[in-house]
Amino acid sequence: MSEARNSDEAPWSREELADSSLPQISAITDSLREVDAISRAFERRLGRVLTVNPTDLAAMEFLIQEGSLTPSELAVRLGVSTAASTLVVDRLVALGHVERHPHDRDRRKIVVVPSRASVNRAIDELLPVIHGIAGVAERMPPSERAVVERFLTDVIAVYRAAVEAPEAP
Repeated sequence: MSEARNSDEAPWSREELADSSLPQISAITDSLREVDAISRAFERRLGRVLTVNPTDLAAMEFLIQEGSLTPSELAVRLGVSTAASTLVVDRLVALGHVERHPHDRDRRKIVVVPSRASVNRAIDELLPVIHGIAGVAERMPPSERAVVERFLTDVIAVYRAAVEAPEAP
């Protein structure tokens, strides 16, 4: 890349990508990018259906997948302060998506539990996708399925390594 393009003074241009060391786009990487984009679009759709913002949707996902959590535990999962977590819980309670209940062992604490109606609504949206993807996998011959599973496991490992890498200051 030229110095002018690389300097902070010149605005960035998409053409710089062609000059970078990025690998050539293949049908596989293009498809992975499309899966990522469409899954994010589906999450936005689910958020609209449930009338929640992305943070609130993420909170609901944690609660559905992990079960009841304290607001502090939810804050850790969301990567927000406990005060911000309380606001998330307040919004979700007001919308009827979650309920506050006393903690089983520590009565000084509360846990946040997803409401049955909200879980059912989310599942109604998710099931067609879950069944559709399962059907795609089931129609594949076992040998092809094994190749795809190995590929996806390796892709997950690449992402996991990137997520767990130390952040630059």
